Amino acid sequence: MSAAPGLAQQERLLARGETVAWHEGMDLRGWYPLYVERGDALADAAMCWRELGETAFSDAFFVNTLTRQPHEERRICRTPLAALATPGDCLAPDAFIFHVSRCGSTLLSQLLASLPQCIVMSEPPVIDSLLRLHHDSGDPAASITLLRQAILALGQRRSGEESHFIIKFDCWHIHSLDLLRQAFPGTPCLFVYREPLAVLASHQRQRGPQMVPGMLHPAQLPLPAHQLAPGDIDGYTGLVLASLLNAALPHAAAGQLQLINYKQLPGILFSDLLARFGIATTATQLQAMRARGGVHAKYGTVYRGDPPVPAADGLAAIAAQLQPGYLALEALRLHAGQSQ
Repeated sequence: MSAAPGLAQQERLLARGETVAWHEGMDLRGWYPLYVERGDALADAAMCWRELGETAFSDAFFVNTLTRQPHEERRICRTPLAALATPGDCLAPDAFIFHVSRCGSTLLSQLLASLPQCIVMSEPPVIDSLLRLHHDSGDPAASITLLRQAILALGQRRSGEESHFIIKFDCWHIHSLDLLRQAFPGTPCLFVYREPLAVLASHQRQRGPQMVPGMLHPAQLPLPAHQLAPGDIDGYTGLVLASLLNAALPHAAAGQLQLINYKQLPGILFSDLLARFGIATTATQLQAMRARGGVHAKYGTVYRGDPPVPAADGLAAIAAQLQPGYLALEALRLHAGQSQ
């Protein structure tokens, strides 16, 4: 079975620390699944875990929390895949957040993560690892079971205060929505998106891995037919963004996604989402969340908007090709009665 070289290599960097031997009946509370280590067959695969101790998942991304953990506290364990079923006291997910990247989804997840009653997992790599395994193993039933067990393991209650659990997926996981819905058919799904030119410009300043050819498993990111010139990374970014918009559209039309435009954030969290998911907050918590809404979600600095896009860099022409997909989502969102 093959793996995507780029992300698979990054995942292995997370598995550095003291190795703890697994044994039957081992208590895996406080341990979190990282990725699948492949074998010659599915039965030979192992799950790599990391113990988090007192380190809280409060960072913009799952991997940032692992990086922040002190080196002397890092412990690693490898188990059979069946051990995914053993962690106890886990919450089922209240919501799945999908997105097009650089669209405010990190702000949304960070505001929710600030609440002690919420477990928020932002782009945990085990999901991508299991989705790659799904495409390579050809066993859909096993894939659904493993995804369900891994997601529940991510929803472990650690303090006793937690009552809600939300996962933000990597942006390309919108292509795997059907599979994830089979694992959790009743979980509400959100899709956050933004005007294409702003997304393109953000990736031009700093590329996400999905915008670099070869970083993802090809089955996870089906792209429209194209004839790009070698090295046309802006053009490739446009293809990826088109694939995300196009993948979301039929699910949104079928009522399987609540659409959220970047310009609705953070207000829609307070006017709609907290009540929709039954998340009760104190006045102090609300005040802190509103203050946090003015801070850059990834860097923690005061957010003053994105730099202007140079008129001559060619992104406007790419964005124009993406505009119909964006406007189709906007029409569905407005038809559903959401505000401008």
